[in-house]
Amino acid sequence: MGATRRLHDGRLRIATALGLGLAAAAAWLALLQPRAVAQDPAGGPLQRALADALAGRPRQGAPGLPPAPPEGAWGEIVNATERWIVIQNHIGQQFPIALEDVQEFLIRWPGSPDSISPQALVEAIGFNPGSNVVRTNHVDYFEGADRDLVAPTYNEVLPNNMVVTTLDPGFNRYMNAWDYAGQQLLYGWAYPVPAGVGGNPGRLHVVGQLVFPQPMRLVVPGNVVATILPEDPSGITVTQITRGDSKLIRPGDYAFMMPIEARLRGLRVSQLVVYKRVPFRQFNPNAK
Repeated sequence: MGATRRLHDGRLRIATALGLGLAAAAAWLALLQPRAVAQDPAGGPLQRALADALAGRPRQGAPGLPPAPPEGAWGEIVNATERWIVIQNHIGQQFPIALEDVQEFLIRWPGSPDSISPQALVEAIGFNPGSNVVRTNHVDYFEGADRDLVAPTYNEVLPNNMVVTTLDPGFNRYMNAWDYAGQQLLYGWAYPVPAGVGGNPGRLHVVGQLVFPQPMRLVVPGNVVATILPEDPSGITVTQITRGDSKLIRPGDYAFMMPIEARLRGLRVSQLVVYKRVPFRQFNPNAK
């Protein structure tokens, strides 16, 4: 009987302590919230962070900033300075980006096969029906110093995006243990299986100099001439790729970004690609 009474008294003391603790916490929050309202405007970063904490919602990124898109997103540039770019997405959220927080910054300019110079490097990847033919709907080209962004290439690509290392006219790499397992998607143990047989469509990735514009023919490693043909009747689109420069950016340009994280100062991105509406040669950097 005495033990039962002691257990009852202990439970009563614990319940009383918990009740006093919850009352104190509620009073503290009631005192804190008016101060936050006085110091932070309605809907400000502190208010949103406090509301998220009270509601038990996880905080994503810096307080007051929209969360970073997880797998990349499109947006429109609304402001650009020498050091900063501000991008607005389709629902009106704006993301400031410091250029020093961009790992790779590129610009795409519309082009045509006739605008490609003989010194340019042209890149294409697409279905390979054989005989060094690439069927694709798009190619990129690089002029001047921007040619350093790519290198002459001739690689057959497996369905898992691994390179077929046995087809390497430039002798740029050697087979390794991982390659042997990957090649089984295309090759048998004894005899090679042609691309496209057994559900293994082959793709060809080529980079080389343009020797003929229509149809496109490129000189690639191994003294091979690769022919670029359209995949469907819509034809082939062409873009020139240059390194990014804030002096070339204007409000109204579209951009694609691959964020790493959202911080208080803005987004940190692995890649930022800006899309222009006029060819590079027609762009006037002095026009605002």
